[in-house]
Amino acid sequence: MHWSEREPPRPLGEDHGPVRYGPPAPDPGLPVLPELAAVLAASAARTRPEPPGGGTILREAACAYWERRGLHGGPGDVAAAPGVQSLVLALIAAHAGDVLMPRPCPATWMPQARLLGRPAYHVPTPAECGGIPDPYALLETVRRVRAEGGRPRLLLISVADDPTATLAPPELVREACEAAVSEGLHVVSDETWRDTLHRPHDTVMLSPAEMCPDDVTVVSDLAGALTPSAWPVAVARFPATARASARRARVLDILTALGALVAEPVARAAAHALHEPAAVTERIRQAARLQAQVASAAHRAVLTVGALARPPQAGRHLYVCLLYTS
Repeated sequence: MHWSEREPPRPLGEDHGPVRYGPPAPDPGLPVLPELAAVLAASAARTRPEPPGGGTILREAACAYWERRGLHGGPGDVAAAPGVQSLVLALIAAHAGDVLMPRPCPATWMPQARLLGRPAYHVPTPAECGGIPDPYALLETVRRVRAEGGRPRLLLISVADDPTATLAPPELVREACEAAVSEGLHVVSDETWRDTLHRPHDTVMLSPAEMCPDDVTVVSDLAGALTPSAWPVAVARFPATARASARRARVLDILTALGALVAEPVARAAAHALHEPAAVTERIRQAARLQAQVASAAHRAVLTVGALARPPQAGRHLYVCLLYTS
């Protein structure tokens, strides 16, 4: 099926298989950075987990990380969890209503909505990138879901997209977010891969939270670009509004009920990585260069056999998203 063909909105149901068969996150296969290993080892004697939502040191480090990227806020606007799966699950649970997400989307998203029994709908992406729904297709999907009695409330997006390895242009991000906000949707922006741009001097990463600060929650899985995948920790930045504060409190309630607490040694290592010392930033640059070479080679191979694929621009996992084959 060509990317531009439109299907009627359809909730993701049981025909996609049980949640327990969801694919695990790929391992980048890089050795643990010695500096992070030393921080973890120095905290190994700490036996108590972080409080629900993460301790002050971790949340302040997350604030400093986002501050350097133009996203301001305080520790009271941040929540941490032992991995992005539990954090996204809590976010979906804290927002009543149906969930929308682009097609394709990260493999962790559909199981979260399915586990909660929430209707979830795919929205087609434009030709130039993945991770962001086509704005007109988004508006049409919302209209049709409501006409069928649904309650679309939440949109999950990823500007630096994992499945397609693409980066959405700023104008498209703005149009999609404005369309979502105009329809009363809250946006959850997964920015796990924002620091893994293959050509950082030729591309611009713009967060939806810069455009719609009161309507976007930013999520980042640190066990992607900053820490090893075996050290699960993810952070969320909520808008500085009363409504968002209530939703953050609900997220903390859910994380507490799940026992989703970050181990303190992992939290200390994650906080160190979020402050971006030289060794961490150099590792990120080296890993991005390596992945760019591998992804570009795979892209050339796909084009050689007659398939059309988007040029890879970001990410560390090797996926090839085909638009159509000849």
